[in-house]
Amino acid sequence: MLDAIRSNTQSFLVKLAFGVIILVFVFWGIGSFTETDSSRVMAQVNGEPILEPQFYKRYQRIEQQLMSQGSSHAQLKEQHLGRLVLQNMIARLLVLQEAKRLGLGISPVELRQAIEQNPLFLNEKGQLDKDSYARGLNALRLSAADFEQQMREELLYDKMLELVSSSVWVDPDLAHRRFQFMFEKRILDYLFVPAQDFLAQATVNEEEVKKYYEEHQAVFTIPKKAQITSICVSPEKLVDPQSISLEAAQKWYKTNLAKYTQKEAVRAAHILVPLNENASEQERSAALAKIHEIQAELAKGKEFAALADAHNQPNAAGPGGELGWIERGVTVPPFEEAAFSQAAGVVSKEPIATQFGLHLILVHEKRPEKVTPFDEAKAELLKTMAKEEGRDKVSEVGESLLEDALLGKDLNVSAARFGLKAEKSGLLSAEEFVSKMHFSPSDATQLLSGTPVDTLLQAGDDVMVVRVDTTEKESLKPLEIVKGEIEKTLREQKALEAAMAKATELRKTLKNGPISQEERTQRHLESTKPVERSGLIEPFMENHNLSRACFEAKPGQWLSQVFSLSKADGSRGAGLFHVREVQKASEEDWERIHGILENGAAREAGENIRSLFIDQLLKRAKITDVHFEKADRFDG
Repeated sequence: MLDAIRSNTQSFLVKLAFGVIILVFVFWGIGSFTETDSSRVMAQVNGEPILEPQFYKRYQRIEQQLMSQGSSHAQLKEQHLGRLVLQNMIARLLVLQEAKRLGLGISPVELRQAIEQNPLFLNEKGQLDKDSYARGLNALRLSAADFEQQMREELLYDKMLELVSSSVWVDPDLAHRRFQFMFEKRILDYLFVPAQDFLAQATVNEEEVKKYYEEHQAVFTIPKKAQITSICVSPEKLVDPQSISLEAAQKWYKTNLAKYTQKEAVRAAHILVPLNENASEQERSAALAKIHEIQAELAKGKEFAALADAHNQPNAAGPGGELGWIERGVTVPPFEEAAFSQAAGVVSKEPIATQFGLHLILVHEKRPEKVTPFDEAKAELLKTMAKEEGRDKVSEVGESLLEDALLGKDLNVSAARFGLKAEKSGLLSAEEFVSKMHFSPSDATQLLSGTPVDTLLQAGDDVMVVRVDTTEKESLKPLEIVKGEIEKTLREQKALEAAMAKATELRKTLKNGPISQEERTQRHLESTKPVERSGLIEPFMENHNLSRACFEAKPGQWLSQVFSLSKADGSRGAGLFHVREVQKASEEDWERIHGILENGAAREAGENIRSLFIDQLLKRAKITDVHFEKADRFDG
């Protein structure tokens, strides 16, 4: 079980789960956190239980975040989200236990500093007060008691991991060496022996054809297939937008006017020099000196984006300092006031001070507030209303149609009752059911089993009522039908083998060292454009072994290996490669992106240390009563 947790610690979903952000927390201590249902245990971690209600809350939060990023219920079920969340909670609890063992805690000052960074809880003056905090909690429909517990744990968890990685030292030359490694380019000479030149001499006999057929029967197997009749129950198909009255549409428009209001906004970027509000005079002087140094670099003509990448700390902004479109009310007042009053295309003349530090702001463009008139919004508005009304009917309609399907009724007649259509799929394999009809792999397998489908199936955002009409067993294409295909394949293989043999003989005559123009012409060598480590070696298709070998060889060397290669036009052959020149990455490019790479090296080192720390906690922990079967049930 511990191995399962360790193996999933670095997975995408678990990394995302570790990073789920709790937006707010209680500062005034409204209410108290209690949990009494201790019988519903999901796991015991060093004697401390993880209870089902706690698991459910975290599962819901992570599920909602993943779905907002495009994941579907079916995808999360296939990835066993419930198990990943439980594994994540076990690892988090171990970190919190270790923090408490070391005597770490979260002070009231730390809590207040954290809450003051969230605009949701600030009043119109950008200040934190009890009323604005209560409004924020009410807007999120969350209790104060839960937030006090959650945020203390989140802050303590972060503090513990920051402590673990705070001693990380990164070699100052590491980022520069990585830069040279990543951006080095090479120019190659190559000799290509086309397989086509040997195709005429390649012959195939009956015995070879029969042997290939017997050894490659999987290639000639026709997979099991099924034909279904299906009815797609989609919310937008259940209600005709034109059936909605003008009066109802206008009322909905007024109620949801915010949906049709594009707020005033600016698209901005910034460079941030961090400075705590309680900083000393010495720290303030250092921050001002730093911001003036950046302003001087801007005055000399350096690009804003390059300086932002060089000076911004991780998570301060996107690449180039980009913040995207910012609407009024979503950032702290001093920053908002400066950005909205600033002309587009220029950098703020003076640094803007906020609780985060000192900012230089570049406003790319501005967008005034605009309300889409009812007549312009009407068509889309009616579709939205129809879809919402239809969503309420999906389950009822789907269950009614499923009952008809199980009773063997004519699905064309059943579908027509609701203005829908029953459609036949034609014979499809499991792979085709997934790619063409968007069923999950498990549902596709069920359809091929031939058993009645007694549940509604999910296909993307739609619900499907399905009846299996016919199934066809897996079968093998007869030899006489595929004989020509096999002969062609074998002849091409023999031609390629002959080309490889020819290239191997040629390799014996090639000597390392510079190649003269005379030899280049005599041997009909061609040259590539400068090749990047991660790029294609044109005109050939991707070949990782070739790319790796070219960057391992020294200038002037012929690669010892002969490579089987394909071109974009489908032609194949054998290739020999010579490293003519190595082009080092330019120091000008280094100056432009060194900040990104240096920050990346530091982040990577910190992440590695934190992962090792959690792994050590898992190895020492006593973890019992882990109920993955309960976690699975949350995946539906």
